[in-house]
Amino acid sequence: MKLNIGIFAAAIAVILAPTGLFGQVQITTRREKIKDFTSKTTKVVMSGDEILDEALREAVTTSWSLSPYEFCSKDEFNALKTNAGHYFLLVVKGQEKKEYEPGIDLLTLVKGGPEAAKGINEMLEVVSFPLRSAQLPSGRELAVLPAIIKVMQDLTKTMTSSEMKAYSSLNSYNKNLGKIKNRQLYIPAEDIAPQVDGKTLGKLDQDIFITDEDEVDGILARGAYNAVVSFVVAPADPVDGSVCYKMLFTADTQELLYFKKHRIGSRRGRGFLPDDLKEIKKAR
Repeated sequence: MKLNIGIFAAAIAVILAPTGLFGQVQITTRREKIKDFTSKTTKVVMSGDEILDEALREAVTTSWSLSPYEFCSKDEFNALKTNAGHYFLLVVKGQEKKEYEPGIDLLTLVKGGPEAAKGINEMLEVVSFPLRSAQLPSGRELAVLPAIIKVMQDLTKTMTSSEMKAYSSLNSYNKNLGKIKNRQLYIPAEDIAPQVDGKTLGKLDQDIFITDEDEVDGILARGAYNAVVSFVVAPADPVDGSVCYKMLFTADTQELLYFKKHRIGSRRGRGFLPDDLKEIKKAR
């Protein structure tokens, strides 16, 4: 086997080069940027929506354990956001390119720093979770909020645990879908896309219940044993290109078992699509 002498020599030169040549090169990894999360105070920013703020305050007070936390106003956030000594949990608007206005609200965890002076979008994002329609919230987000808080903490803990896991995302939770086996699944009729016909629904097993939102939220609120509930977030008035998020949570342990999204169009409406139901059925 012939060696490329030029490349080989160059490689040796790099290896033997004085360390001072690279002394000023600093690579800050994502984990390096967020590994201080547990030692910093997370400021939970009140949105100004009294009902949502009350639910957020209760969910954080009950479930937040990964870092010290304090509640703050939007004005306090604006005064502190450039401080790298704080993380912030707040509700933000999400807008797709083809949308004329923000379609959904997201609950996002970001790190403070000088870049925040240019806007929230420039802040270091740890994790963002789709929360509700921006224009016409259904109210279901209030019931699901404790589970969302738990998942956001779990994912943040995972990301700070190693360099390899620092880029983990909500998509990684799809590996949990196998846990849906032998559980009862409750899906509000509103969470089923128009493209799902009666024939497809008829093929679902007897432990999958298409019901109403109030029943599903009640199951989640009381932490019903062995039950799984669905949650869908999409704009109230979507346009072609708007994004629909589809999720499944266990009611008792508040685990995320399924997280998928699709772009809404003439053939793909809001809610669980036939392909989603086929995947869920296969996992059972």
